[in-house]
Amino acid sequence: MPLRVTFLIATAFLCAFAIACTSEDGSPAETKRPTTPEETAERWLQLWADDRFDEMWSLVASESRLTIDRQTFIGRYTSIKEEATITGIDYELLTNPSATGTGVDPFADEVATDNEIPFKVTFHTSFFGDFPDRNSMPLVQEDVTVPAEEPGGEPQKHKEWRVLWTPSLYFSALDDTSLVHFFQRVPRRGTIYDRNGEPLAIDADLPVIGIVPDLILDDEATIAALSNALQLSDAEVRTHVETTLPSYYFIPVQTLPYGSTDAEVQTFRDMIDLGIVVRESSQRYYPHESAAAHVIGYMTEVTPEQLEELADEGFAAGDLIGASGLERQYEGTLSGERGGLLATVSPEGTITATIAEQPSEPGMDLWLALDIEIQKSAEAELGERPGAIVVMDPRDNSVLALASYPRFDPNAFIRGLTQQEADDLFNNPDLPLFNRALLAEYAPGSTFKPVTMAAGIEKTEYTTASTFHCVPVWTGLGEDFPQRNWQTVDRGWLTPAQGLMASCNPVFFDLAKRLDEIDENIFPDFIRQFGYGSPTGIGIEEAAGLVPDPQWKLDNVGEYWFRGDAVNMAIGQGFMLATPIQLINTYSAIADTGVLREPLLIWRIGEPSAGGGIAVQQFEAKEVRPLPVSQVTLDSIRHGLYLVTQSVGGTSYQAWLGTPLDVAGKSGTAEDLAEGSDHVFFVAYANRGAPSLVALGVLEEGQSGSAEVAPMLRRILEAYVGLPLLGS
Repeated sequence: MPLRVTFLIATAFLCAFAIACTSEDGSPAETKRPTTPEETAERWLQLWADDRFDEMWSLVASESRLTIDRQTFIGRYTSIKEEATITGIDYELLTNPSATGTGVDPFADEVATDNEIPFKVTFHTSFFGDFPDRNSMPLVQEDVTVPAEEPGGEPQKHKEWRVLWTPSLYFSALDDTSLVHFFQRVPRRGTIYDRNGEPLAIDADLPVIGIVPDLILDDEATIAALSNALQLSDAEVRTHVETTLPSYYFIPVQTLPYGSTDAEVQTFRDMIDLGIVVRESSQRYYPHESAAAHVIGYMTEVTPEQLEELADEGFAAGDLIGASGLERQYEGTLSGERGGLLATVSPEGTITATIAEQPSEPGMDLWLALDIEIQKSAEAELGERPGAIVVMDPRDNSVLALASYPRFDPNAFIRGLTQQEADDLFNNPDLPLFNRALLAEYAPGSTFKPVTMAAGIEKTEYTTASTFHCVPVWTGLGEDFPQRNWQTVDRGWLTPAQGLMASCNPVFFDLAKRLDEIDENIFPDFIRQFGYGSPTGIGIEEAAGLVPDPQWKLDNVGEYWFRGDAVNMAIGQGFMLATPIQLINTYSAIADTGVLREPLLIWRIGEPSAGGGIAVQQFEAKEVRPLPVSQVTLDSIRHGLYLVTQSVGGTSYQAWLGTPLDVAGKSGTAEDLAEGSDHVFFVAYANRGAPSLVALGVLEEGQSGSAEVAPMLRRILEAYVGLPLLGS
C-alpha cells in the first residue's frame, strides 16, 4: 500500500475514535476517545465548564435519551445557567473508586458494569458568589458503531462509557419533577427624612382592597358594596369583578392611603362574605405628596437597558428604581443590597430544597437639611406661578427649602400613571418634572450687581468711596451705543453701595468698562471665584450656569469679544446665566462668613433603627474658597444691600416697610430674549447682625421683583428667622 494511502487511513482511524478532530469554534478538540468511566466523567465536566452543552449530549446514554431530547437538554443547561447567574464552574473528580472497565479492550464483546464517579463542582455566580455541590455521576458502557471510513468497508464496533443523565447531575438537589428558581429578596428601602425627623419617603405597608372571584356569591351585591365603600363608580368596580383572570386570584381594586385607621380597614375585612379581601402591600410612599417632589424624586420600573446592567444585582422586570432627585442620586445608598434564594421548586410552586442563598441588606436612611414646613411655605408662596424659591441658613449653609413650580406627586408613579397623567407630566410645555431651583439657568439681572461691585473695587483703582454719575442714558461705549438706566431721572453721583441701593445700571457699566479695559478676562475670572459657571456641589443634579469670556464667545457664537459684552454682564444680562442655587449660595457667603461653601442638603446617612437612625456619615458644608474681597469691600456690599430695603431711596423700601426684621436684599429683572418675557428676582437675608435665613425667589414671568417676589420672601423670613441650627 502506498505510503500516502496508509497515512490517510491511519488519520481516518484516529479521527473515528476521537470525540472530534476539531471543536465547534475551530480549536483542537480531544484527540483521545474516553475509554474509562473516569475519562468520560472528566470529559463531561470539561465540556460543561466550557458551555459546550451540545457536545455533552453526545455523551448522554441511550437510556437517558428516552426521557429528554437534545434541544430540551441544551435548553435546560442554558436556562439554569441564566437563572442561577452562573458565570463558570470548576470541577474535581473526588476518587477513582473502580478500575472496572479500565484497560478493557473497547472492541471486546464482554458486558460492561455500571460505574458511579463522585465529583465536586464549584459554581461561580455573579449574584451568590461561589458555592460548591458534591455529586456523583452514574455511567454505563454501551456498544457504539462507527461507520466505515471507505466505501464497502466494514463498520467498526466498540464500547464507550456514557452518562446515565438525570436532572440531579446539574444540582444534586434537583430531581426529575422540580425546577430551579431564583427568588428575589428585596430589602427595605431607606427612608428619607427632613431635618426634624419627618419622613418624606418611606416603605409603607398599605392596605390593598380587592376581591377573590371564587368567594363572590352575588356579583351585584359585591359591586354595590365596593363602589359605595371606595367611592368608585359601578363600572370601575365591575371591570375587576367580571375579570377573565383565574377565579382563585386576588384582584386588587384600590390601595387605601397611608395612615388609614384600623377601623377604616376593618370595614373592608368585615365584607369577606362578599368576596372582598384585604391584603397588605409594601410600597414606596411619599406622605407629603407633591411637597419637595423635585428634591426627593420619583421611582419607575427598570428599563430593559437598565435591567441588562442590574441583572447581576438581583433586579428583575417590573422592579422599581430611582428615576430622579435623591431617589436616583442615592439609589445605591437607599436600595441596600438585594438578597436572593436559589432553590428547587415543585410543580405546585413549593420550595423543595435550597441550593444557595444570599441575605439582603436594608438600605441606609437619608437625613436632609430640608425643613418640610418651610418647604411647604415656600411652595405656597409660589402658588401656581412658574419659578423657584430657595431658603438657606447662612450660619452652616444648610438648605431649608428648594421649591419649584409646576410640581408633581411622586406617588402617581408608584400607583401607575394613567395616559392623561403621563401626558400632563411628559408633554407639558411648563415642564412639571423640571427642578427650577437647581436646573433652570436664568440671566440673573440686578441680583448679580454685588459681584460687579466687588470686581470693580478689588481689580481697578476704584474704591468703596468712589462716585459714579447715575444718568438716565449712559454713553460710556460712545454716542452710537447708548445704554439706558431703568430710571429716567438723574440720581446724581453715587458710591458703589448707593449704586446697589438705587440699582443704578451706569454705576456698574463704569466698573465693568474699566475692568475690560485692563484685561478682557479679568471680569469673567473674578465672577467664577464667586461660584458661577460651575455646579455648587449640593449633591443632587444641578446645572452649571454660564460665565462667558472671549474664548467662549469665539467658540460658541463665532464672534470676538466686545466691551459691550462686559458691560452687559455687569448688570446680569447678555450671555451670563446662573441657577437659583448659585445665586443664593453667593448671598449666603456675603451675608455671614464671606466664605463660599457647598450648599448642605444631605445632612447625614444613617443605618435604620427603632430610634430613627444611627449616623454612619454626617456632613458639613464643605468650604470652597473665601470670596475674593477684602473686609472693607464686603462690608460695603452688605451696606448697599441694607440700603436697598431700609433706605427711603432703596428700590425695595416699600416692600419691607414695617417689618420687624433687620433685613438686607436685592431685586432683579432680566429679559428672556427667547421667551419674550421678564424674569423677576428678589434675594434677602435677616437679621443683618446675626443672619439665620437667606431666601431667594424667581418668577419666570413678572413685572417687579420688589413688588411680586419680595412680599413672598418677607412672609417666609418673618415666620422662620431665628430657627435653631441644624442638629441643635
